[in-house]
Amino acid sequence: MREDTVDGGTFDVEDLAGDDGAAPPALPPEEAAAPDAGAAREQRVTWGELFFDVVWVFAVTQLADTLAHAHGWGGVAKSLLLLAPLWWCWVGATVLGNTAGDAVDSARERIVLFALAGCGLVMSVGIPRAYDGGDHGGAVLFTVAYCVLRGLLWAALRKRPAFAGHQWNPFTASLVIAGPLFVVGAVLDDQARVALWATAAAVEVGAWMLLSERLAQVRFETAHLPERFGLFLIIALGETVMAVGTQASARPFTAEVLASLGVGFVLIVLLWWTYFHFGASAARHGLETDPHQARIVREIFTYCHALYVTSIILVAVGLKKLMGHPLDAPDGAPALLLAPGVALYLLTFCYSRVQMFGAAGTIRFCGGVAAVLLACAAPLLPGIAVAALAAAVLGAVNGLEAWVVASGRTIPLLRMPRWGRLPRMPR
Repeated sequence: MREDTVDGGTFDVEDLAGDDGAAPPALPPEEAAAPDAGAAREQRVTWGELFFDVVWVFAVTQLADTLAHAHGWGGVAKSLLLLAPLWWCWVGATVLGNTAGDAVDSARERIVLFALAGCGLVMSVGIPRAYDGGDHGGAVLFTVAYCVLRGLLWAALRKRPAFAGHQWNPFTASLVIAGPLFVVGAVLDDQARVALWATAAAVEVGAWMLLSERLAQVRFETAHLPERFGLFLIIALGETVMAVGTQASARPFTAEVLASLGVGFVLIVLLWWTYFHFGASAARHGLETDPHQARIVREIFTYCHALYVTSIILVAVGLKKLMGHPLDAPDGAPALLLAPGVALYLLTFCYSRVQMFGAAGTIRFCGGVAAVLLACAAPLLPGIAVAALAAAVLGAVNGLEAWVVASGRTIPLLRMPRWGRLPRMPR
């Protein structure tokens, strides 16, 4: 009986099977027997792509700062709405680099990548004033830069052999449908702007589902893609460090501030551990073994990682507010985002495992439920207590998973019905 270790435990192949009992295929024997040869063929992230990500570091910082100053839950939702175009532009650039193969580090590809980065920088500059009711400048700047970026992506991808036969694909839909909606919304009043931008964001999300068959023939490099998405999580985690560190350095070094700094850092480390110790290997495992790569790219990398990034940004904002008044109960919507962020983070891992293997890990599911309960109690607790309890939940999840692996046990699985999974790509 073959076993694999992914997402926090050792599983029998039967436990990793979908609801139809079909196990994910193994790597071909010749590839499994020659790891050195396989490693030599792997596409790695380039210096140009790392520079490109620096622009998105600024974008995440701008978004988190806007979110921290949001008024009420409506303001939180409006701020998070800006993440959709930023995220799918980054995903498009990542797909562009992944499908370039050995040419990804050529001068031509670098120039295209830097042009996309320039558009991303302009978008980031417009984030703080995207909803400024008296001045449409920020919104117009944000949306025009978005459309230019989308146009460059479409022009570059249509030349790829994998996209040559399908001119109408998710990237086309983003350019010709979402783009105009964003631009028109930028010149309207606040309510109409939110409505059109929400529709455009829905187009971004839905295009990957409705037009997914157009990507069925695209072959994705299985080392490069997980590394790229993992790096974006590092960007988001970096924002949590910035949030805690900048707030702590601006306040007197009292016992409560130093204690909050320590609790916050432990929480950040546990967020990292939850993804990179087991979760990242599970995502790559799914990409390598599922015969329908495009489905894994869509469901696990684009959708699930969008939720991972969102949840980490929520935690960053919650920690930033916590450092200001660690002994007070959270006041206002942004200050209450820490526990919901942890809950979303853990439950997204459950969703991703259902999509890949037909079952969620019970440990992470229970941790997510505990974080939901903590979110309900958060308005009654001091901020530092909320952070400490959130860290305790993450610590318990990681500790139990480590014990399961060390003891050679099979992790408990929570089976989900077929309707809980997104449709598979057509065979």
